[in-house]
Amino acid sequence: MEEYRRRLKEVEEGASIDASAQKRLERIKFGPYLQSLPWQAGVNAQDHVLFWEDEEVERLLKGSLAYDDAIEIRNSVKYATKILTGIVGPVINRARGVENNDDEGFRLPWQSKEKKDPSEIVVDGLNEAVKGAFVICLSRGFARTFGDSTQQEECFVPLLDILQHSNEPNCSDENSDDQSNMIEIRANVAINAGEELFNQYKAEEDANMPYHKFFTRFGFVPGVVEPMSDLIASRSSIFFPKQQIV
Repeated sequence: MEEYRRRLKEVEEGASIDASAQKRLERIKFGPYLQSLPWQAGVNAQDHVLFWEDEEVERLLKGSLAYDDAIEIRNSVKYATKILTGIVGPVINRARGVENNDDEGFRLPWQSKEKKDPSEIVVDGLNEAVKGAFVICLSRGFARTFGDSTQQEECFVPLLDILQHSNEPNCSDENSDDQSNMIEIRANVAINAGEELFNQYKAEEDANMPYHKFFTRFGFVPGVVEPMSDLIASRSSIFFPKQQIV
């Protein structure tokens, strides 16, 4: 992905690249689509709570309806990062030529070397990568059934997942009658050429997906264009229910 972005920028700026580099660029079949994925803060204006600093979460969300969800998701990222660090950390650092300083310091012959927990190794960039992966899964995943199964599975549907949300979408998707692993997109109304397509992520009337959960899952609140931090700071009733005066 990084190579694609770098090579693409070179081409856009008029730089000439050799044939092998051009071939590698062309081999990244879904490069433009991959660029649309919210793998870091700011991509397609994504402001998911996973990209926030701990201080922001405590200051803005503490006491809100979204706080527990936000903490649970953020803790999941921490656990996943720790597990992955223990599995791939030593390999990544070795490939990067990062030195292991465990051997530093004097030890007497009978003093055994204390083994460092692999999950405590620092792997530059891994935490950010895991955050991005979680945000992509949360904001771009679809719950669907396939074949004769009645159990829903989370999956990705490239291109369909770049459509903006609407509670009254002009198109909808369903499993193909001909092929169980194919999805058909059908117009709900007459759509003119050049008109933007909208999809429904979740029904806004769904009791299991109130607006504050839209925020912690998808990173936005339907119909709201102002920054989420401003909306929360204003103590919006979406996040802070108003107490009824008896």
